[in-house]
Amino acid sequence: MTLLRQHRGFLIIIAFAAVLFLSDIWIYKEFVRAESYFALGSRLMVEQGNWLTPHAPDELPLNKPPLTYWLIGVSYKLFGMNYGSARLPSVLAGLLVLAIVYSLSLRLEGRRAALIAIGVLVSSPVFLSFARMAMSDMLLTLCVTASLACFISTLTEREHPSNSLIWLGYVALGLGVLAKGPLALVLVGVPIGLEMGFRRKLADIKKLRMLPGSVVFLLIAAPYFVVVYARLGAEPLRFFFLSENVQRFTGQVYGASGRSVWYVLAAFLSAFAPWSLLLPVILWFAWRRRSHTSIEVRPIYLWLGCTIVLFSLSSFKLDYYLLPAMPAAALIIAPEIAKVEDLPNFARRLVIAILAICSLMVLAMALLSLKIAAVLSVFTPFRFLPVLFALIGFAVLFDYLMRRKRWRAALVLSATIGATFVAMQWVLSPAFVRYLPSSRLAAAAPAGGALYISQTASDWADSIAFNLPSPDQVERLAGDSENKRLLAALKNDSKSIAVIRESEYASLLAQDPGLRVIVQAETFGHGGLSLNMIRNPKRERLLLVGHDR
Repeated sequence: MTLLRQHRGFLIIIAFAAVLFLSDIWIYKEFVRAESYFALGSRLMVEQGNWLTPHAPDELPLNKPPLTYWLIGVSYKLFGMNYGSARLPSVLAGLLVLAIVYSLSLRLEGRRAALIAIGVLVSSPVFLSFARMAMSDMLLTLCVTASLACFISTLTEREHPSNSLIWLGYVALGLGVLAKGPLALVLVGVPIGLEMGFRRKLADIKKLRMLPGSVVFLLIAAPYFVVVYARLGAEPLRFFFLSENVQRFTGQVYGASGRSVWYVLAAFLSAFAPWSLLLPVILWFAWRRRSHTSIEVRPIYLWLGCTIVLFSLSSFKLDYYLLPAMPAAALIIAPEIAKVEDLPNFARRLVIAILAICSLMVLAMALLSLKIAAVLSVFTPFRFLPVLFALIGFAVLFDYLMRRKRWRAALVLSATIGATFVAMQWVLSPAFVRYLPSSRLAAAAPAGGALYISQTASDWADSIAFNLPSPDQVERLAGDSENKRLLAALKNDSKSIAVIRESEYASLLAQDPGLRVIVQAETFGHGGLSLNMIRNPKRERLLLVGHDR
């Protein structure tokens, strides 16, 4: 009972996070970003019994490591093949990340900072989003966070470090390779290697038990790749390690993103908003007093910096690649908020002002939700619920700031973000379900014919296939920019059908007058209820077309 009382705040935040992460993951029947690859690939893995190299129909074997597919497959076995089951492993991974961050921050900075750290993390938009997505990124974040937390705890232990902790670090590192490939090894190895270079102590090297630890790491990560080589030869391994990792990093495959080296820094500030407003201030003051900074927190700064630099150097840049850096950012921000009264006057006032600005940003977001409520024809009084929560949160935060309970104000801001998010989901999701086209198009597809997806509608291919009994019948017509292959396929097989965008129909009808619309579905795009969609909602239609029968 004493232990529960001592960590009561942690349990409350974890329960709140579980509500946030689980909110409507079964109801939201559409996949965003790359969710459909993992969800459909895992479904085929279970149905076909191919647990060695699971992959989506339009991907090559070993396009991605297997651990995410395996966990989704187990979830399917336990809870059925549905949207929520596909997302459940990421939910659990997100909750475990919060538990690890709390444990590490509690050890280094105390209970107050630990609570703020997980509050910051759970209310950052990209972390919150990816804890609800059927993708490998939250699993990678879990493995990297667990491994680094174990190594940092071992290095900062002044007496006898726990053997079980260091072995767990190497196990997590091996699982990270099975979740995302050698990237996990780089994200952990580079900051720890730099930290060892700063320390230059043989005793610290001995603490990490690198030789036996490497054996543990290889026992976890290597057997899978050995089995793949034994059964399928070297080609899948060459494709994975060379093409999917080295050449993706250098931009030789998938095309370079064309984004500047500063894109990653800007993307991180956006993805970690509103808390990222505090980060430059805190980093500046940390630099000014660097001579007094404890070496215990230096690995965390290296963790954040190395992740951002690594992806800045990559030719292929995406905002969510920075997810593994977010626990480090939360661990850096939290102690400064917890000890805000110890900061110089200017710094303290700046932190307080930023907390107030962040609360106003949440209120502005809640007001924007009224715009999308009007677009979705939601006119019940409940549409004001997000604004109400944001206003209450702002009032409580302001009260705490006035009473100089600044660290509590940060927790109030975190709770306000979460409550406003859940309110928006409850109010908008039931109406937004009408604009999720995949299940509707799949239900209208006649049995027995091939289903083609035009190039412009190709983002929907795997989401539609997930709702069909025979997903291998779906063919994505990549590279068919003029729809010549699509027209030929529809003419050659009277039973074949196709999913196209409404903008393509007039052109196709002019070339094939017998083409008819079987069903149409409205959508706001493939990004879900995102900030971009709320700011600039663009409704469009997808059409299922074929010939008269």
